[in-house]
Amino acid sequence: MSGTGTQKTKYLLENIGLFSIATFMPKALTFLMIPLYTKYLSTSDYGRIDLLTNTVSLLMPIFTLQIQDAVMRYSIKGKYSSNDVLGVGIRVFLGGGIVLLILCTVLKQIGIIRIDSVFILFLFVYYITGTLNNIFSYFCRGINKVGVITISSILSAIITVICNLLFLLVFKWGVYGYLIANSLGAIIRVTYIYFRANIRMYLHWKLESTYISKEMVCFSIPMIFSALSWWIDNASDKYILTFFSGVSIVGVYAVASKIPSILVAFGDVIAKAFSISAIKEFDSNDSDGFLGKSYSMFSFCMVLICLFVMTGNIYFARILFTNDFFVAWKYVPPLLVAVLFNMLSLFCENILLAIGKTKVISYTAIVGAIVNTFLNLILIPRFDAYGAAVATFTGFFIAWFLRYTLLTSYVEIKHDFKKEVISYAIVMLQMVLAYRGNQFLVFELIILGTFIFVNRAYINIGFIYIKNKCKINQR
Repeated sequence: MSGTGTQKTKYLLENIGLFSIATFMPKALTFLMIPLYTKYLSTSDYGRIDLLTNTVSLLMPIFTLQIQDAVMRYSIKGKYSSNDVLGVGIRVFLGGGIVLLILCTVLKQIGIIRIDSVFILFLFVYYITGTLNNIFSYFCRGINKVGVITISSILSAIITVICNLLFLLVFKWGVYGYLIANSLGAIIRVTYIYFRANIRMYLHWKLESTYISKEMVCFSIPMIFSALSWWIDNASDKYILTFFSGVSIVGVYAVASKIPSILVAFGDVIAKAFSISAIKEFDSNDSDGFLGKSYSMFSFCMVLICLFVMTGNIYFARILFTNDFFVAWKYVPPLLVAVLFNMLSLFCENILLAIGKTKVISYTAIVGAIVNTFLNLILIPRFDAYGAAVATFTGFFIAWFLRYTLLTSYVEIKHDFKKEVISYAIVMLQMVLAYRGNQFLVFELIILGTFIFVNRAYINIGFIYIKNKCKINQR
């Protein structure tokens, strides 16, 4: 334990502030671009884009061994030199990239892969930039250069938006314009981190320790199964939907996930900041209540945003979804609840990572993925995309429940769990009401208002913190 409860909270809030800037501006810009995408891209185009990005998400954990998790943990712990830690990450990246290139080339030549060569090229661009961004960003977290990540995210978002406006509105390049724009944004982000964080200074091919490679890879390998299970929860339903219902419904379903991305943005900010604190400030007895208070506040924020977005779902859809995409509003409520439990599960994962229980993370993720896949095969043939959304929500709920249960057997978390359970039950009730659109809007508003009133203490804490920060800045 490296600080008092107040110091831990201050450090966590500072990182939340930096990650907020890094996340909210790019997410806001992306969110505002949805009407453009749904106007200039067909449901089929959007489905192809979504399948491409999900395929990259599948390949990355397999060929990178999820080494970025080990890069962050070992760069924070300081057991080995930062040069060695980053060196192992880059070696794994290069080795995996070469294997993937050879594999794709062979499969393309013998006719197993029948995808357009241009899409294979974009697949490699997405893979390379995504992998390097993960390794560099996680390394920056470990060496306390979060500010670099913040600026790189903003630059990337601005470049992506400008290029999309140019390529879609002016040049009318369609799906290829979208892919080029996003590729350029990712390249700018990686390049900025490389130079601004002075990554070159840490790159050395000769490792000082002969044990670090094995130790880091052994730590990260169980996380492969966790990442693959996460992919199954988030992406496998789109492949099953394609098989049963066609690629157009996949495009609609992919657009539906844009509204829950609001909740993802908030949850991702806190989870990223807490991932550093969990390793840096870990205390298995939760002596000062830091873990319990952090979980309760995180849970409250996620539930509040989930209820708020679900209440305004139809209105958001009318603004963001055009033409054939408007029907996507139906799938938003269960996807919102899925994101809620995904974020709660991620919070537990960060603590499990701090104590090195990567096998527990892997096991719980696999169970959730199995449940999700089983329900997808049952529900999608009958309910199409809504069945996929319900299956996703159920899979994440199971993963969170198992992680939380097992986590509390290793670590004491001081908080009112019964109160949390009531909050989750309220969210599920609102999900059922939201299935009928605005028919029960009054009841949904009552639920939202009641939740805020009962948890007003958390809101007061937020106001006090903002007030104190303003006083400090005035000085």
